[in-house]
Amino acid sequence: MPRFAMLTEFTDHWIAYSSIVVLAALIGWVTKIVAIEMMFKPIDFKGFKIGPLPIGWQGIIPLRAAHMASVATNKIVGELLTPADVWARLDQTKLLAEIREPLLTSMDAITQEVASTMQPEIWANTPGFVKDKLIQRMRDRGPDAMKQIMDDVEANVEEVLDLKSLATRTLVYDKEILQRVFRQAGKREWAFIRRFGLVAGFFIGLLQLTFYLWLRSPLINPIMGAINGWATDAFCIKVLLFSPKRPKKYLGIFTWQGLFLKYQDEVADELSALIAEKVLTPHAILESMLKGPLSDRFYLIIRRHVGRMVEEELGVAAPAVRAVIGADNLDKTKTLMAERVMNSLPRTMENAEGYIEDTLDVANLLAERLKELPPEEFEGVLRPAFQQDEWILIATGAVLGAFAGVAQDVVIHQFAK
Repeated sequence: MPRFAMLTEFTDHWIAYSSIVVLAALIGWVTKIVAIEMMFKPIDFKGFKIGPLPIGWQGIIPLRAAHMASVATNKIVGELLTPADVWARLDQTKLLAEIREPLLTSMDAITQEVASTMQPEIWANTPGFVKDKLIQRMRDRGPDAMKQIMDDVEANVEEVLDLKSLATRTLVYDKEILQRVFRQAGKREWAFIRRFGLVAGFFIGLLQLTFYLWLRSPLINPIMGAINGWATDAFCIKVLLFSPKRPKKYLGIFTWQGLFLKYQDEVADELSALIAEKVLTPHAILESMLKGPLSDRFYLIIRRHVGRMVEEELGVAAPAVRAVIGADNLDKTKTLMAERVMNSLPRTMENAEGYIEDTLDVANLLAERLKELPPEEFEGVLRPAFQQDEWILIATGAVLGAFAGVAQDVVIHQFAK
């Protein structure tokens, strides 16, 4: 169509033709919203299966929870925050002061329970003042034994505290937390991408309008809609977020850097705060030592020092006690006491959680180290969330854009006759 004929056609039906540009802008905007939401929602698979073939959708991040959690924690916890870092920040004297009273109380109960369990008749016939003296002596030895346990943990902390496993388990089992980690870390970037889609879609719409008026083919709008959804999604996911890794000047006019890398400090603060609040909490760290995959090694440390405490309490009478109750029973007594100490530690350590949280200050410690990473390494913390299935998001943008193009044809057919 000649230039003046195109102008006349547009002027005669400008409302209908303007809808091409408006809908193109909306395509750019909506496909970005859809792409972002498809990354995070739904947390669980929604749909049905035809045989082994699933028909439905699950958010990419929840779907790939195990892989993404593993990659992120390998970097964050495996390299930037180690068990030695965590334990070194604790002042053992202050920690003991925080748990002293509940520790002494638990020692009283443990001593009575173990004695009455192992030698019920002897314990029942023991005079009260003798019982009180034994309980008091064990109570007095408790803090020193706990100090020895802490020293042993400090010397072998990598063998008894598995932060990587703790973080991975938490993020895999609670996919809402994993979702929040990636959504919160990129909240500024997601907002920018939505705005970019709107603007880019508008300019693509102008080009689309020109082609439509020129060629007058009903295929133009679906094709350009698909290109709009595909190109803007691909550009946002593959370029805007992570490329280039370092600031780069284009056309000698403006400087650009991938959004996650440009705002590395802000992303580090938000990511670290969420991990400290939801993943590496004092309670979770202590529970990992007591019930996690390495808890058996922690128990062996407790068993060694509790056994030593019992032997020291018996002193020169130890051979005679063995002869009376038997060596096996003495070993069982040490084992039972160690088990009771292990079981009582969660409640004992509750008093210290406030001190541990303030002292560890995981959020600031982790944020400082994330900020120090070169962009190439910082990219590795978040990039896996977008890499494996990004083609699905881009393809979805293209499909949505094509359907919107069909809608544009319908509008024009109705109002531009």
